Amino acid sequence: MKNKTHSEKTTFGMTQARRRKLGFYLAFIAFPVIHYLVFYVYINFNSIILAFRDYYVDEVSHKLTFGSAGFANFAEGFRILKENLSVIGTSLLMLAVQLFAITPLALLFSFYIFKKAPGTEFFRVMLFLPSVLSAVVFGLLYRHISNDVLSWVQTKVFHAEESVKFLADSKTQLTAVILFNVLMGFGISVLTYSGTMSGVNVSLIESAELDGASPFREFIDIVIPMIWPTVVTMMIVSFSRVFTEQWQVFTLLAYSPASKVKNLGYYLYTSALGGDFTINGDNPTYSVLSAIGLILTAIVLPLTLVMRWALNKFGPKAD
Repeated sequence: MKNKTHSEKTTFGMTQARRRKLGFYLAFIAFPVIHYLVFYVYINFNSIILAFRDYYVDEVSHKLTFGSAGFANFAEGFRILKENLSVIGTSLLMLAVQLFAITPLALLFSFYIFKKAPGTEFFRVMLFLPSVLSAVVFGLLYRHISNDVLSWVQTKVFHAEESVKFLADSKTQLTAVILFNVLMGFGISVLTYSGTMSGVNVSLIESAELDGASPFREFIDIVIPMIWPTVVTMMIVSFSRVFTEQWQVFTLLAYSPASKVKNLGYYLYTSALGGDFTINGDNPTYSVLSAIGLILTAIVLPLTLVMRWALNKFGPKAD
């Protein structure tokens, strides 16, 4: 009796089963790859080109055309930034809140969850809610509570003659915006840090407890060094978008924030909404906005690299 061997037909050196697996893989990653190429590579490359162009309407054909602007858009961008130092200051203020208020509080609260203190599961659920709800939906709820609910409480419960609308009053707008971002950013930070802390070796904590170490010493000497790479990453991400993050100002206040609430991210966002290729009122053109983006990138990029080096160099070490 003769044994017969069967071999599958191959195309391009691959069997039919392998081709199917490859086809499934390509179909699975096609959308994220296209999304990356269009919304990151193309947009950033086009912004660089746009920064060196000057658009105008041709008098003969009445069509939008362009020519080389050289560095004129960059000169205009520097002028705009110089005239808007206050919005840059507000961006730096909000960055300081992120780095020196939200981050330390999130680390402490994450350690509280890590120690499985009373109410841990309840806090996990409550802190996860801002991540489930859209920032726009959460902003609408926050605006209603800040203006209407708190106003009703002041007049009906505390019998105040005049109620203060927390988010509508120009005197309290900045505080209200910062509080909203603390609520939104705090939950995400706590979930991130607590998830990283869950990977800390429990035997190290138990050994420290046997040696009589206080929870504070456990937090400073064991937990923080072990999760320091995650802390560095979170701080670097916050720092790198200092001039582009608008901190939900448009979501909360649309076009009516007080001058001290406007940050650079809000200014760039609203300018792009009302902008055009050619001069449109007081809004900078798209070319000037692109130039401003490149200027800010040139400023933030080296500072971000220096910050990362300093945090890794002088930060706590796990060993």
